Amino acid sequence: MKNYERINNLVVSCQNGCKKSLESLIDALSPLIKAKCKHYFGYVDEDLYSDGILRLIELINDFDFEKNTRFLGYIEYMISCFYWDKKRRQLKESSKEIIVDEYIEHIYEEDFSIIDIQDIFSILSDKEKYIIIENVLNKDTLVNISKDLNISYKYAKLLKSRAIRKLHTLFSKSTVL
Repeated sequence: MKNYERINNLVVSCQNGCKKSLESLIDALSPLIKAKCKHYFGYVDEDLYSDGILRLIELINDFDFEKNTRFLGYIEYMISCFYWDKKRRQLKESSKEIIVDEYIEHIYEEDFSIIDIQDIFSILSDKEKYIIIENVLNKDTLVNISKDLNISYKYAKLLKSRAIRKLHTLFSKSTVL
């Protein structure tokens, strides 16, 4: 119980502007930050660790003792959420959909004599073609596109996924890639 009280006292001191208490608190919670990095990413690097420390400082400043929440439990949960969100964004950015989107955009912007854009889009239905052109190439939102086509957002999303799968299959079989 002494450690918990010491941590709480450091938090109060930090919130009152004591930099030495902040350093002590960061040192005490550093193993938690590293453990969460390893858990979500499988490694610890300087960027991940620094981002975790910055988030920790924000959480310390925002913590409210009057809500009867245990500080360490709160910090562990919020740091987990922070790294989970970061991992989720990283996975989303590296998904095949983005790779295919960029490749389609590249083909559209360049004038390739090897592949005709009309040939590529011939494997898509009219709605799929419209969604790919408007969403990927013209950067319109799926919400607007679904309204234009008079279909639900969910169905527009499904059509986009199907079209991307079809194009991915075509690209993976093609020697152009």
